[in-house]
Amino acid sequence: MGTKKASDGYGSLNYFIIIAVFCVFCRFSSFGNPLINVDEGFYLFVGGDMLHGAIPFVDVWDRKPLGLFIIYAFFHLFAPYQLWAYQLGALLSVCLTAIVVMKMARCVASATGALFAALLYVAWLDLAGGQGGQSPVFYNLLVGCAMLNIVRLIRAETLTQAEIIKRGSMAMLLFGLSLQIKYTTVFEGCFAGLFLGYILKRHRISWPDTGRDLTLFATIALLPTVVVGGTYWLCGYGSQWWFANIISIFYRTKEPPAILAHNFRNIALLIGPLLLNIVLQMFLCRNRTAVQRKCAFFFNAWSVCAVIGVFLIGEWFNHYAIPAFLPLSIASATLFTSSVGRVWLMVLLAAGTVAGQVMVLENQKRYGNARTFHNIMDVISKEKGCLFIYNGSAIFYDFLPPCRLTDHPFPGHFHSVVENRATGMDPATEIRKVLRQNPTYIMAYAPPAADENEAVRAILYDRIRQAYTEAYRERQGKGFLVLYRLDAPAGREQP
Repeated sequence: MGTKKASDGYGSLNYFIIIAVFCVFCRFSSFGNPLINVDEGFYLFVGGDMLHGAIPFVDVWDRKPLGLFIIYAFFHLFAPYQLWAYQLGALLSVCLTAIVVMKMARCVASATGALFAALLYVAWLDLAGGQGGQSPVFYNLLVGCAMLNIVRLIRAETLTQAEIIKRGSMAMLLFGLSLQIKYTTVFEGCFAGLFLGYILKRHRISWPDTGRDLTLFATIALLPTVVVGGTYWLCGYGSQWWFANIISIFYRTKEPPAILAHNFRNIALLIGPLLLNIVLQMFLCRNRTAVQRKCAFFFNAWSVCAVIGVFLIGEWFNHYAIPAFLPLSIASATLFTSSVGRVWLMVLLAAGTVAGQVMVLENQKRYGNARTFHNIMDVISKEKGCLFIYNGSAIFYDFLPPCRLTDHPFPGHFHSVVENRATGMDPATEIRKVLRQNPTYIMAYAPPAADENEAVRAILYDRIRQAYTEAYRERQGKGFLVLYRLDAPAGREQP
């Protein structure tokens, strides 16, 4: 018995090492790249701004929850190494999430099968732009830990109402915290709450007691958001918090049909192979224990809920699929009980790993890399002054002296037609205000994107033609990232 336990512990340690090495391998080419994605560059900038006294939704506007910016503010404590801090923090989060995946997948597969599920999750992140610090990279860990509590209830041979309340409360608290990283976890949180209700009724808990317990779970899940919102109200910023966090999303318009169709196709290709694994279970996995069947049902239902949540959000950018990878990878482990399923998972993991690395390199061509970042910083250092990023990564703001041209520094709030009138400011009026301050540098893309706000772009380029000279240009994807420098002294005139 003692030998077996020691052996099991040694085997688990080996699996943890494999997961850690695989995580580093999949993300290695992105380490030190400031331009992985415009989103996380902005999160890092806001995190640093918070440490200098800025209040999110008041001094610097966005609709992401406060918890996400607190995470990035923590990484900013390691300045001037904040870039490495957030990327290593994201790596740690992915490693821990993969271990949680392995723990849950062990309910439906062998230890090796569970390991494959964990590696599948890690590999698929690269396919969807999750090689950096996108919000699901962090909140998937909380969601996974929450669901692990429910899995333990499913596997328990005997359960008391007190145990259900204890584990259910812990699960919903974790979901509540995840909501403060991104509100889209509400779909999985609602599924978890309903499943807890099913567990309560399956153990013959009365309807009044079930209703009381579910009310408790819902209250716990909402508590972190209520605390944040209440704090803003007490400080006199309640309306700003309410608009940014709750209302503004409904003012967004739809992307052009061609872009929506393209995004939908991409996200379907990302989710499709993993979703297929649930269908294959019906044909390949017949000899399972009762507990395995119950756990598989939970994982499959969770997967379907997560996928529905992805498609309900709309727009369908690739990283929107990342939350679904968590349950889908766990559900895929069931196939390891079949010889055909094992081969299929091996092929899927190999293909996903290779394709993921190709995608990471493609993203560097599209968004730039450390060389691009340093080239632009070298140009700016020759004549110090304010930078306005109309289109590009806000991470440049984070490495330059503070220069408050606007309280809406996220570039997409200016250039995207989807955000027109959805952020509490008129982008045409706001960009005129910015240009009146004569920023020394303006960053933009050429040619215009299909979803660009043409009126705002016209105002910007009219001013650029009057007073700016091109200082740097680099191809990115199908277009060019361009940095313009203000002419002197003629450029000092008001637009």
